[in-house]
Amino acid sequence: QFKSWFENFRRVPASKSRSNITIKSRIIEKLSKEFSEYLKSDGVRLPKEATKVSSCAPSANTESDDEWGSDEDDVEQDEISFPEMTQSIETAIHELGGSVIPKLNWSSPKDATWINGGTLKCQYPGDVYLLLKSSDFVMHDLLTIGKNQENNVSDCHLVLRKWCNLHASMEFRCFVYNTNLVAICQRNHTQHYKHVVRDRMLFRSQIMDFFDDYITENFRLENYIFDVYIDKQERVWLIDFNVWGRQTDGLLFEWDELDQLAGLPIVESGVSPPEMLGDLDNAHPVIRVVETENAIRHDPLASYRAPTDAVDLATVGGAEFEEFMKLCENPKF
Repeated sequence: QFKSWFENFRRVPASKSRSNITIKSRIIEKLSKEFSEYLKSDGVRLPKEATKVSSCAPSANTESDDEWGSDEDDVEQDEISFPEMTQSIETAIHELGGSVIPKLNWSSPKDATWINGGTLKCQYPGDVYLLLKSSDFVMHDLLTIGKNQENNVSDCHLVLRKWCNLHASMEFRCFVYNTNLVAICQRNHTQHYKHVVRDRMLFRSQIMDFFDDYITENFRLENYIFDVYIDKQERVWLIDFNVWGRQTDGLLFEWDELDQLAGLPIVESGVSPPEMLGDLDNAHPVIRVVETENAIRHDPLASYRAPTDAVDLATVGGAEFEEFMKLCENPKF
């Protein structure tokens, strides 16, 4: 879970060359059982104090077209309201520069970006609620956590991370077994990037140094996976941790391959024997990238790029689909 590692990496010891190695974040802990039930309930209704969302384009005709509505607004219903939660989200958004990315204990609602203009970027509390309410990934977290609820408080927590416009080509997934970095691969395996192919051994070296300098001393598990980002200044940033196991996507590696790599002799970083210098892919850590356009993989999120109703309507076509598209131009859900 995010909070189990974030505090250890939020502040770097003064003896290190950098003061920060991960993205600034705020954690809203111990979400109420009522809030968890709200997220699990059917339909998408936003709290009364958080109806403003970024995904509804403003119109010259009205002043309120950026507010999330409902066909049932005229029907008397119990009001939904989480004023303290909304205030906490507003405060976090302000403290983190005006835009955030939300996630629960493990998952971000990346399967629901279609409802937020194709992005996880949230500028208003309503954006956060909208993404969380529309996500199957978030629902999975809630159902997993639900068994551990006590009294009126759940083990669920909301994480808000500072929005950063990261280039997908510079994200990498790293695999650690028995405290040894055994494999690295391109995070976005649905695209071919020439510069990644060209500079992959440089990226490998930078990640190895980052792992030795910052990860090994501060993470207590022996087997795990972590994601990193390399910026234009060639600094490596820690994005997240995942469990070592088949429930985590191996991306360009099959899990049988990773299991095999975990059992191979480890070559310590920077001291590869001379006979291996010409074939560093055979040394640990193995780095794998999308070599050619023909090697790209299927995007696992492709099936989440539109609501199933939209797919069904597009298949049928005709007047119903045209009416749906008009509704999308000025949404009233």
